[in-house]
Amino acid sequence: MDLFIWSLNAIDTIFSTRSLGSGEPDCPAGTFAAGYTMDAWEKWRVVCLAALSVEDIEDIYLFGTMITGLLLTGLGFALVYRDNRKTVTAVQNLTRLPVMM
Repeated sequence: MDLFIWSLNAIDTIFSTRSLGSGEPDCPAGTFAAGYTMDAWEKWRVVCLAALSVEDIEDIYLFGTMITGLLLTGLGFALVYRDNRKTVTAVQNLTRLPVMM
């Protein structure tokens, strides 16, 4: 839980300490300047992001956990398939050994 609280505080600190330079447009109330992007007219614009709520952070963590689980499951299946393929090849070579001699 401490890691969760720490991450929320770190995100809040990062977004709240970003200051705008002179002549830059202000972001609307409740949002923070997070960087810049070039639009279709090749003009640089300030990117304003809202602070993430607890529900948003939970969704990000859940999505990351699901993707990690999916990748680990795929890796596990690949390793099992590879091991089974070696075993099948070894057994087939043993059955052919008397014929080759």
